[in-house]
This record gives sequence, C-alpha cells and structure tokens, in this order.
Amino acid sequence: MTVNRNELLRALDNIYGKKGMSSRDVEDLCDFILSFFGYDDYVLDNVLSPSERDVFYNLEESGILSTHREEISIIKGKTWRINQWYIDSEKIKKIANERDDNKKEENIYDSIFKNMQQ
Repeated sequence: MTVNRNELLRALDNIYGKKGMSSRDVEDLCDFILSFFGYDDYVLDNVLSPSERDVFYNLEESGILSTHREEISIIKGKTWRINQWYIDSEKIKKIANERDDNKKEENIYDSIFKNMQQ
C-alpha cells in the first residue's frame, strides 16, 4: 500500500503540528520523507547520513517508520547485516484521518491568566 503526499502531510501535521511545528516545516519534513520513500516502502540504512538517520529515529518514535535487520551468510561464513527502514502506510493513513478537534494542545494556563486579566 502506498501513501500520497497529502496523506503524509496531514499525518505529519497531526503529529508535529500539535507540538508547535510550523506548517512550512511540516511540508519540508514531508518532502524529505518522500525523497526517500517516493518509489518504494523501504530504504537501506547505509544510504542515510547521520543527521538523516536522526530524523528517521524521531519518525520511528511517532510510529511512521520502523526498522528491520536481516542477517545473510556470505562466502566463508561471514555475516552481512542489512538494516532497513520501512514506512508504515497504514499507520500514516490512520493518523491522517484523525479528527482535527484535538489538533492543537491547549494550555490550560492561558485561559486562567486570560480570566485574571479581566
């Protein structure tokens, strides 16, 4: 199953928009992800730079990405480890379709101080 840009954008906005990330930064993050997963649902870890890998770990915490390690025996009994990142299209679609009612976390102190000023 594939995910389109609009779904990914809505999902990222539902996750990171709540935490105060600007719309422009959410769009940039969306394009960044699609630059890796535009044609397939996995990316080999060894193509990532350390800073890109840090972003992927953060995305893994939100549930959008997951990792998988595979070990393959090669000539003379040596083991070759392949680390891959997978995009979770189903989770993205689920997050993208969440209601926007709770999009912004409310700061309860804002209403208290607003009432105190009146």
